[in-house]
Amino acid sequence: MQPINILGVGRTDYNPKPDISIPEMVHRAVQAALADAGLTMKDVDARVTASADLWDGLTASNVAITEVVGAVMQPEARVAGDGLLAACHGAMSILAGAYNVVLVVAHCKSSMGDSDGITNWTFDPIFQQPLGLNDVAASALQASTLSLAPPLPCPIADGAAAIILSHASPLPTPHLIGMGWALDEHYLGDRDLTDSPALREAARRAYTLADIDDPKRDITFVELSDQFDYQRKLWASVLFGKTSEVAHTAKTSEVSARGVPPFVAGLDRLIEVVLRLRKESGTALAHGCWGPCGQGQAVVVVRQ
Repeated sequence: MQPINILGVGRTDYNPKPDISIPEMVHRAVQAALADAGLTMKDVDARVTASADLWDGLTASNVAITEVVGAVMQPEARVAGDGLLAACHGAMSILAGAYNVVLVVAHCKSSMGDSDGITNWTFDPIFQQPLGLNDVAASALQASTLSLAPPLPCPIADGAAAIILSHASPLPTPHLIGMGWALDEHYLGDRDLTDSPALREAARRAYTLADIDDPKRDITFVELSDQFDYQRKLWASVLFGKTSEVAHTAKTSEVSARGVPPFVAGLDRLIEVVLRLRKESGTALAHGCWGPCGQGQAVVVVRQ
């Protein structure tokens, strides 16, 4: 695939922010990304945002940030999934020739709501919601299936992340060379919770576009999203094989590994990849997931 340049990145810290509004939080990440790229909002052709109405308590969560992402009377799309999926959307719009410079933003202020109640709404309303299923309960079921202890969820956190993608760059920058995404079955009973076919398919698509034949050999380092503590080992085994835990551990950083807000995690992993590639050349993998037990999966391959 034609490489997509990552011109700039920006993010907030990931802690509860009771005194900061969602627009202010997003504004900080956007302005940091623009400054990092040496651009102004006038240089941006389109925007892709990632957020969820239930977490924001709004009918359309992107409406609250229209001004701060520069979307007033300008092209905008929203993804109700992880921010890494929004980055794939932005890259696709550039590959399609629709835009040259795209701003991708993800945000969540999870401290405002009841996470158990909110994630209960992601399940089937007829059979599963009345059972009280939520992300914690589903992950406890998955951990039990894997013969593991009850999972520890990420701490409650608020934050935003932003990146700027471009068709061209005047200077060498980390560039996106592969991407893929996939969804697993909706009903937990229809899924093999000891595996992740969605992650395997997302990775296969990303590896194909990036011309990677042997990920264990060709990937320099990895940044994984784990909503619960046991998931990192599961995702690594799917991506690199069950015998690659030692090699994977050596390639993975622990920076912001836990506590990243929902919908921001994957985009934050991509930012971490970019920052590492600016220091040392190589080929890196960024991963994002969303939904109960990682129902949705996205993988991006970046090279410098």
